[in-house]
Amino acid sequence: MEFTWETFDHKTGKRTGRGYKMRTSEVLEGGKLVCSFCSGKGILHGTRGTKCPVCKGSGEINMPGTVIKCVYCRGSGSYPARTNLSCNVCKGTGYVKIEKPFEVCDVCHGSGKSPNSSLPCIKCRGKGVLKKRK
Repeated sequence: MEFTWETFDHKTGKRTGRGYKMRTSEVLEGGKLVCSFCSGKGILHGTRGTKCPVCKGSGEINMPGTVIKCVYCRGSGSYPARTNLSCNVCKGTGYVKIEKPFEVCDVCHGSGKSPNSSLPCIKCRGKGVLKKRK
Protein backbone atom coordinates (compact mmCIF):
# COMPACT_ATOMS: atom_id res chain seq x y z
CA MET A 1 0.00 0.00 0.00
CA GLU A 2 1.30 3.48 -0.87
CA PHE A 3 0.24 6.85 0.44
CA THR A 4 1.07 10.32 -0.91
CA TRP A 5 1.12 13.80 0.62
CA GLU A 6 2.27 17.30 -0.26
CA THR A 7 5.33 18.71 1.44
CA PHE A 8 5.21 22.22 2.87
CA ASP A 9 7.87 24.87 3.58
CA HIS A 10 7.18 26.65 6.87
CA LYS A 11 9.50 29.58 6.11
CA THR A 12 7.76 30.63 2.91
CA GLY A 13 4.32 29.26 3.75
CA LYS A 14 4.16 27.53 0.37
CA ARG A 15 4.33 24.03 -0.99
CA THR A 16 7.89 22.87 -1.64
CA GLY A 17 9.66 21.60 -4.71
CA ARG A 18 9.41 22.48 -8.36
CA GLY A 19 5.73 22.79 -9.03
CA TYR A 20 4.06 20.98 -6.18
CA LYS A 21 6.19 18.16 -4.90
CA MET A 22 4.39 15.10 -3.65
CA ARG A 23 6.09 12.68 -1.30
CA THR A 24 5.23 9.01 -1.57
CA SER A 25 5.99 6.30 0.94
CA GLU A 26 5.21 2.64 0.96
CA VAL A 27 3.58 1.06 3.99
CA LEU A 28 5.38 -2.20 4.76
CA GLU A 29 4.58 -5.06 7.04
CA GLY A 30 7.77 -5.44 9.07
CA GLY A 31 9.98 -8.43 9.48
CA LYS A 32 13.53 -8.65 8.18
CA LEU A 33 14.48 -5.51 6.24
CA VAL A 34 17.75 -4.31 4.71
CA CYS A 35 19.71 -2.04 7.04
CA SER A 36 19.68 1.47 5.56
CA PHE A 37 22.64 2.74 7.59
CA CYS A 38 25.11 0.36 5.87
CA SER A 39 22.98 -0.39 2.78
CA GLY A 40 22.84 -4.06 3.79
CA LYS A 41 26.61 -4.57 3.65
CA GLY A 42 27.18 -4.87 7.40
CA ILE A 43 30.21 -2.59 7.15
CA LEU A 44 30.16 1.20 7.49
CA HIS A 45 30.78 3.15 4.30
CA GLY A 46 34.20 4.79 4.19
CA THR A 47 35.72 2.63 6.94
CA ARG A 48 38.00 -0.37 6.82
CA GLY A 49 35.94 -3.24 8.14
CA THR A 50 34.08 -1.42 10.92
CA LYS A 51 30.86 -3.30 11.70
CA CYS A 52 27.64 -1.38 11.33
CA PRO A 53 26.41 -0.33 14.80
CA VAL A 54 22.75 -0.59 13.73
CA CYS A 55 22.62 -4.14 12.34
CA LYS A 56 25.75 -5.42 14.18
CA GLY A 57 27.31 -6.46 10.86
CA SER A 58 24.46 -8.67 9.61
CA GLY A 59 23.09 -6.24 7.00
CA GLU A 60 19.52 -6.88 8.18
CA ILE A 61 17.26 -5.42 10.84
CA ASN A 62 14.15 -6.90 12.39
CA MET A 63 11.19 -4.49 12.47
CA PRO A 64 7.96 -6.22 13.53
CA GLY A 65 4.63 -4.50 12.85
CA THR A 66 3.73 -1.85 10.30
CA VAL A 67 6.57 0.43 9.14
CA ILE A 68 7.28 3.21 6.65
CA LYS A 69 10.53 4.72 5.46
CA CYS A 70 11.73 7.44 7.82
CA VAL A 71 10.74 10.83 6.36
CA TYR A 72 13.17 12.72 8.59
CA CYS A 73 16.29 11.13 7.04
CA ARG A 74 14.46 10.02 3.86
CA GLY A 75 15.21 6.39 4.64
CA SER A 76 19.00 6.73 4.60
CA GLY A 77 19.41 6.00 8.32
CA SER A 78 21.86 8.88 8.69
CA TYR A 79 21.22 12.53 9.44
CA PRO A 80 22.75 14.72 8.07
CA ALA A 81 22.82 12.68 4.87
CA ARG A 82 25.97 10.76 3.89
CA THR A 83 27.51 10.85 7.36
CA ASN A 84 28.18 8.16 9.94
CA LEU A 85 25.76 9.83 12.37
CA SER A 86 22.57 7.82 12.86
CA CYS A 87 19.19 9.48 12.50
CA ASN A 88 17.54 10.43 15.82
CA VAL A 89 14.09 9.39 14.62
CA CYS A 90 14.71 5.90 13.18
CA LYS A 91 17.93 5.16 15.13
CA GLY A 92 19.72 4.39 11.86
CA THR A 93 17.37 1.70 10.59
CA GLY A 94 15.75 3.87 7.91
CA TYR A 95 12.26 2.76 8.99
CA VAL A 96 9.80 3.87 11.67
CA LYS A 97 6.88 1.97 13.22
CA ILE A 98 3.42 3.41 12.72
CA GLU A 99 -0.06 2.55 13.93
CA LYS A 100 -2.95 2.07 11.52
CA PRO A 101 -5.05 3.99 10.66
CA PHE A 102 -2.83 7.05 10.27
CA GLU A 103 -2.89 10.55 8.84
CA VAL A 104 -0.30 13.16 7.84
CA CYS A 105 0.89 15.33 10.74
CA ASP A 106 -0.84 18.72 10.72
CA VAL A 107 2.15 20.51 12.29
CA CYS A 108 5.02 19.46 9.97
CA HIS A 109 2.77 18.53 7.01
CA GLY A 110 4.56 15.19 6.61
CA SER A 111 8.13 16.48 6.47
CA GLY A 112 9.03 15.20 9.96
CA LYS A 113 10.78 18.51 10.75
CA SER A 114 9.59 21.20 13.16
CA PRO A 115 8.51 24.48 11.64
CA ASN A 116 11.40 26.97 11.37
CA SER A 117 14.08 24.41 12.32
CA SER A 118 15.61 21.14 11.22
CA LEU A 119 14.80 19.36 14.49
CA PRO A 120 12.26 16.51 14.54
CA CYS A 121 8.62 17.60 14.80
CA ILE A 122 7.40 17.53 18.40
CA LYS A 123 3.88 16.32 17.60
CA CYS A 124 4.74 13.32 15.37
CA ARG A 125 8.28 12.83 16.72
CA GLY A 126 9.73 13.11 13.22
CA LYS A 127 7.62 10.34 11.67
CA GLY A 128 5.52 12.68 9.52
CA VAL A 129 2.35 10.71 10.35
CA LEU A 130 0.09 10.33 13.38
CA LYS A 131 -2.45 7.77 14.48
CA LYS A 132 -5.77 8.90 13.08
CA ARG A 133 -8.10 10.44 15.63
CA LYS A 134 -11.68 9.18 15.78
